[in-house]
Amino acid sequence: MKKALIIAVATTLALGATPSLAKSFSAQDADGNGQISRDEFYSSAADNGTFSDWDTTNDGLIDENEFGALDRDWSFADWDTDGNDYLDSGEFYDGYYASYDANEDGHWDNGEWDDAGENGLFDF
Repeated sequence: MKKALIIAVATTLALGATPSLAKSFSAQDADGNGQISRDEFYSSAADNGTFSDWDTTNDGLIDENEFGALDRDWSFADWDTDGNDYLDSGEFYDGYYASYDANEDGHWDNGEWDDAGENGLFDF
């Protein structure tokens, strides 16, 4: 499933889909359960092309220098779950999502969505 998700994300990014991440919380909550799942987040983040924007060397990976240029208070080592000194698209989206999942339940509620927006997630 993860491989299929990465392929879907890469395909969407390659096609240059239009930005949609800044839609309202309810618009991103596709199943209407009051939470944004990882899959719902991946769908909207992939539409925005953020991975390709951060991959400034266009090698399909984000290294620590590219990550550091983001000027965020995030730990590269925490996101680099396989410890290979690069973030692939799966690690990237997992790290991004987890950064705003304050209660670590695997879903964003409306407050976590608001926190992400207030912290600049939707500033592109």
